[in-house]
Amino acid sequence: MRWHRYITRWATSRGIEGKEIDYQWPSPSLPIVSIRSNLGRYSDHGHGNGIKPRFKTAVGLIAIGDVAIGLVSIGAISVGLLSVGALSFGLWLALGAVALSWLGLSIGAVAIAGASAGVALGAVAIANWAVGAVAMGKIAVGAVAIGKWAYGVVVIGEHGLGLIPITLDVWNWFRGLFGFKG
Repeated sequence: MRWHRYITRWATSRGIEGKEIDYQWPSPSLPIVSIRSNLGRYSDHGHGNGIKPRFKTAVGLIAIGDVAIGLVSIGAISVGLLSVGALSFGLWLALGAVALSWLGLSIGAVAIAGASAGVALGAVAIANWAVGAVAMGKIAVGAVAIGKWAYGVVVIGEHGLGLIPITLDVWNWFRGLFGFKG
């Protein structure tokens, strides 16, 4: 992760190189900004002082850490209103390898967006509006698109356009072509 470099540089400038980062502003009891990380050291071996490093959880309005929980959260696992991380759960926006958003935009390798206004962009996209290699939703665009309105190479649904259309419109067209009414 690229953000790891910036946090490591920040830690080195503060003289805490090789140690855990534990920073809360303005105070640990009420953190507005919370940065907590082990800087990627999670092995089972002790590091000279006999302490086994663990995931650090950052909680605050702006949270950055191994596990981040806040309105704006950045971390390996992040939960919040706007979330960025490998595994991110966001209310409005989720960016990550696996991104889950309840009300808004989800962008990632596996992107899932809920509710009626959800938009998902990713290799595998599942949402009301989905765009991806494999897209599933009310409106789906992708190499394999499954939905009420599907557009892509292989399309499955009621309506749509594609190289291989498996849609209700094509089925009804074939039925009408051979004289079946329905």
